[in-house]
Amino acid sequence: MKKRSILALIAAVSCMVMPMTAMASEETTQQDINVTLTAEPEYTVTIPASVTMGNEGTNVDVTAENVKNLPEGKKISVTIAGTSGYRNQMVLEAQTSPKTSIRYQILSETGELIETNASTGAVGVGKEVVSFTESGTKQYGIKPVIAGRYEYNVPYTGSITFGIQIL
Repeated sequence: MKKRSILALIAAVSCMVMPMTAMASEETTQQDINVTLTAEPEYTVTIPASVTMGNEGTNVDVTAENVKNLPEGKKISVTIAGTSGYRNQMVLEAQTSPKTSIRYQILSETGELIETNASTGAVGVGKEVVSFTESGTKQYGIKPVIAGRYEYNVPYTGSITFGIQIL
């Protein structure tokens, strides 16, 4: 028992002999703060609600107005987001019996031919039709692909959805 008391006394004395010191730093560190306020881009893109075309197709005007605060190196991109066709195929359908359909193609402002075609694997969704870095009007072409089974003098209809974003 005495041995334990002596060991406890030695341990207590050891703690008292080696006091812990807290080190406090009196250094200061400076942090520079820089802020650049940026305004959100503003623009209005107008795409016609409907387009009528004949055998040769037509050109379609797309307008960007009031373009402001577009970041340097960025553009307003107008792309194909989807179509009314099955699996977003670029097709127009006629109310005939049996039902007939024809494909259509878009010629972008840069000259890229955009179409869907199962035999070649061509996909139109995601392709850019026109782009803007400032206010103005640009054109894309749209044209029916007259091939396969089709009928004359009946209306072929469909729709296309466009995506508009800053890239």
